[in-house]
Amino acid sequence: MRLQALRSAAITAAVVLASFVAAGLLIMVSGANPLVGLQGFVSGLFGSPYRIGELLVGAVPIGIVALTLIPALRAGVFSVGAEGQVAIGALTSGAVMLAIGDGAPAPVYWLGGAVAGALGGAVVSLLPAFLLVRWGVNEILSTLLLNYIAAGFLAFSLRTWLGTDEAVATPQSDPLPDAAKLPSLIPHTRAHLGILAMIVIAAAFVWWRRTAAATRIAVFAERPRFAERLGVSRAGTIYRTMLVSGLGAGLVGYLQLAGLNSRIYTSVTGGVGFSGIAVALLGQLVPAGIVLSAVLFSALTVGAAGIQSATGSIPSSIADVIKAVILLGIAGAMGAAARRQTIAPRTPAPDAPDPAGDERATGDSAVDPAHVPEGRSTRTVDDQGAAR
Repeated sequence: MRLQALRSAAITAAVVLASFVAAGLLIMVSGANPLVGLQGFVSGLFGSPYRIGELLVGAVPIGIVALTLIPALRAGVFSVGAEGQVAIGALTSGAVMLAIGDGAPAPVYWLGGAVAGALGGAVVSLLPAFLLVRWGVNEILSTLLLNYIAAGFLAFSLRTWLGTDEAVATPQSDPLPDAAKLPSLIPHTRAHLGILAMIVIAAAFVWWRRTAAATRIAVFAERPRFAERLGVSRAGTIYRTMLVSGLGAGLVGYLQLAGLNSRIYTSVTGGVGFSGIAVALLGQLVPAGIVLSAVLFSALTVGAAGIQSATGSIPSSIADVIKAVILLGIAGAMGAAARRQTIAPRTPAPDAPDPAGDERATGDSAVDPAHVPEGRSTRTVDDQGAAR
């Protein structure tokens, strides 16, 4: 398992390096000097404390979205609804903080906004889970369509019941009370306390991956019928995993609002929901890998502005090109790995467990799911799940 993890990390690093080489070639074709572009990238990234703060500000939301997607993606539930859940999380948290009014202590705004945002995202995530469990509606389609509904509802709210009475050109809410804003973590930057939330969530998922619950999800993804015989409910797994992703995305909506914006705008999500999905895949569903991938994605965005300033001819959108190349490379590597597994010899190894024999031996109620990691049959499945 460790060798396979090292191989995955090496492939990811090679893809990232190849993407930067491709970006250098693109800069050269555009008539600029790649070395000047690289120098501008580094300067744009570390040129001032404000730039470092922007790096952290960009990494936090996509990192939290990606981390809370781990259970759903490991269970084989591919939700793309984080963007809409972030929007509704910002809407509900903003509505609660504005309803509290002025004069309340800061912790009241922080706690009320965070809880309201997380619950808002959770409600949006449970609807596609219900459609999937009840009628088998594809979760990719339902979550994608819910993104449009959430964005439309946010725009409608900002033009009606939640909109400001001020004469402004764009739909927006009234400003939040000053006490509702999250304090800055680094002076003279926009880096806020939400960074601590990402650290806590990452540590929580490092611990979670070692629990029996994580193993049961891995068993469910690999062999759902066997998992059901061990007491793992399909409906319960779908609801729980999508609920976690909804809570995380809703919390991100709150952080985007209280940490960066003083008002609710229709652009409050900033595309962090879709970026979080890409970061989760790039990080191989491992907390440490996801945190590094989130920092990388944020660095590309922040550093691209330096490339534009240094070359004068390369737009900052080159960061999007590099991200796309990275994701294409990762997708290609994952497809090649899946193909190798498909064409692998079907003859089981001499010491491999017999699935049928294991099921006969365990029976319907002989095995306590809480002790699945210690069982013989699940050791193989755990290895497979950990390699996902």
